[in-house]
Amino acid sequence: MNDKKQSSAMNRFKVDDGENPFFTLFRYSPVKGLGHEPGIGRRDPSNIIKVGYTYYLWYTRISGEKPVGVPKSSETRRAYKWDLAEIWYATSKDGVDWKEQGVAVKRGERGSFDDRSVFTPNILVAEGKYYLVYQAVKAPYVHRTKNVAAMAVSESPEGPWKTFDDPVLEPDDSGVWFGDELDEEVEWTKVETPGAWDSMKIHDPGFLVRDGKYWLYYKGQQIGKHPWESKWGVAIAEKPEGPYIKSPLNPITNSGHEIWMWPYKSGVCAMVDWAGPEKNTIQYAEDGLNFEVVSAVENIPPAGGAFIPDIFTDTKDGKGFTWGLCHHSDNEWDFLVRFDCDLERGKEKDFITVYNDYAKIKAVYANRELFYKQD
Repeated sequence: MNDKKQSSAMNRFKVDDGENPFFTLFRYSPVKGLGHEPGIGRRDPSNIIKVGYTYYLWYTRISGEKPVGVPKSSETRRAYKWDLAEIWYATSKDGVDWKEQGVAVKRGERGSFDDRSVFTPNILVAEGKYYLVYQAVKAPYVHRTKNVAAMAVSESPEGPWKTFDDPVLEPDDSGVWFGDELDEEVEWTKVETPGAWDSMKIHDPGFLVRDGKYWLYYKGQQIGKHPWESKWGVAIAEKPEGPYIKSPLNPITNSGHEIWMWPYKSGVCAMVDWAGPEKNTIQYAEDGLNFEVVSAVENIPPAGGAFIPDIFTDTKDGKGFTWGLCHHSDNEWDFLVRFDCDLERGKEKDFITVYNDYAKIKAVYANRELFYKQD
């Protein structure tokens, strides 16, 4: 009988990385048509869908003057890289060579809830229609400005898109700010009464179809908190257009910035990126709500939008994915790049070859030469 004591680390040890189906190394490569272009900002790509033989992608786009920060911003000068933005779309036959097609959703008319900016889109395909969900901001854009999740619908992935008159999801109406943000003596994060975990902003909305319902996952930010102190929640609806009801279990993660979910076997996986105590992990929940860490990963694609073939099929046998697009930056202008990974069930992983490719590409990715010097 072996009664040797084990350390805490070995007590919780499950499997080495080479045998862990949730472990991957991300590899990056440039794409044509959406790459580095001074004066144009492209960021926050949606999940990718395939219609016929064509891939479709939506993303945040700005052009012209670069952001100047909140204090110097105005009606015509953007505060952030996602301010005074529109949602554009692009198509591809191979996932590498992309053609930018134009605007999908513009900012709303003056005085509407989305008149300042529309950005960070994601896509839902349901009941023969296409639904874009995205963040929207009403002017003026200051530090304390709240934002909502908005929606547009179309009969075709190429539009035209009909925007909804009202948001589909809003921040919790709780908490009281301290003083007036415009008073230079008052810190913009100060509150008299703390609000709920999502009382400040609704960010990064993204869809799954599960159990015959539409699950809208989102990132929440609390008033008085900085953006990196974020958590995730979910709101569920019987129909694609809502109403979306927030889960009583929210928040369902204690970490994570950009939302990234996919069906896996009979449950749901989450790519929890750089924010929070459980950052840089993949997590799994059999019920889509109660997540547990299943793998640590590094170099997660910023704001990754993956091609997940079964994401809207209400599957109980989710297969995973192998590629997508994300954004990168030269510190002034964002642009899109491709990532490849090994998160598809049943696909054999050649970690020796993968690691060699990963190490080489990671070094080039770090100094950006591969992405800035394109034909």
